[in-house]
Amino acid sequence: MSLNSAIFYLFLSLFPLALATASSSSSSRLITQGTTITKPNCQSKCGNLTVPYPFGIGINTGCSVSSWFDVNCNTSFSPPKPFISTGNLEILDILDDKVLIKNWVAASCYDQFGNITRRNQAFINLVSTPFAFSDINKFTVLGCDEFALIAGSEGRNFTSGCVSLCSSREDLIEGDCSGIGCCQTAIPKGLKKFNSSLGSLNNHVNITSFDPCGYAFLGDPDHYRFSAHDLIDVSFQNWTIDNVPVVLDWAIGAENCSEAQKYNDFTCLQNSYCIDSDTGLGGYRCSCSKGYEGNPYLTPGCTGSFNCSCKKGYFGDGTKDGRGCIAENSQFPVAKFSLGISFGFLAFIIAATVVYFSIQKTKSHETKRKILPAEWWVAVEAATFLK
Repeated sequence: MSLNSAIFYLFLSLFPLALATASSSSSSRLITQGTTITKPNCQSKCGNLTVPYPFGIGINTGCSVSSWFDVNCNTSFSPPKPFISTGNLEILDILDDKVLIKNWVAASCYDQFGNITRRNQAFINLVSTPFAFSDINKFTVLGCDEFALIAGSEGRNFTSGCVSLCSSREDLIEGDCSGIGCCQTAIPKGLKKFNSSLGSLNNHVNITSFDPCGYAFLGDPDHYRFSAHDLIDVSFQNWTIDNVPVVLDWAIGAENCSEAQKYNDFTCLQNSYCIDSDTGLGGYRCSCSKGYEGNPYLTPGCTGSFNCSCKKGYFGDGTKDGRGCIAENSQFPVAKFSLGISFGFLAFIIAATVVYFSIQKTKSHETKRKILPAEWWVAVEAATFLK
């Protein structure tokens, strides 16, 4: 093998190792990260939840953009709990384009003779509100003798169903929701109201020992992983209500950006831009322009400059299209990448040098053989052997 070939293959073996030390990360900016979160003299927290404008705490207090963005902070709980306006939908989190609410779960339970011992339905109505069910949610049905329908008549005319069957606990597959003890189906964007109807094919006769109840709920599938234990867990309904949120899309008004900006109450302020809602129901949201931060709905709008900076614990140029911001304790920060490249290059130089001198030594040895008589080399090798 020639020296050039040896170096080429050595480089190919080391180069992927150097690249493996590089990585990148990104994070989204929330409207709760600005220095101004609420309108003047308005409360910013209800219990553990930060409530940013265009939402506002209090009913008809003027702290929100409209009455449906009012957050009712119920202080009879400890800590207080936030609810959407005057309704009974508990808010778990408020994001730039989503609201997470507490779940509702339909359930039907049976005794060993097939008699119903408990039944309740799940029904949520978002008609006339600025909210719609996100298509992130999945309709999930749990049980070994279940069929369920989900129907929506507002926003999107929609009907779908799911059937979940099995004859023994051994049939169940952990983490699988393909129809054996658990099934899931998608919903469309823009759904405003749903009602789930849960039924049984054989009233759970012969399976109550490991599956006395069936359940149906709409929720974020990333927060639920099926387990066979769920079928016998008497606390499953309450656990799902508390731990599997329903994700809602939200938007301001019913007009898209091009129409809304014609009116005086257009809410996207300085250094921000308008985003049309993608639910098909109209409405819009606002976001800070590149290089700016804050709450785009509040005076004076988004602030800052194009000289971006990173928050504490991060380094970089802070720009979206540049290096961005990298955590100082990141597994693969730039320093480690540079160190990896340096060590890789050093190893490459050392290995290339070894290969080069090995080849030169071989060439020198062969040259000497050609110059000196063969009898001399036989004598040298014999002397070496005797030593």
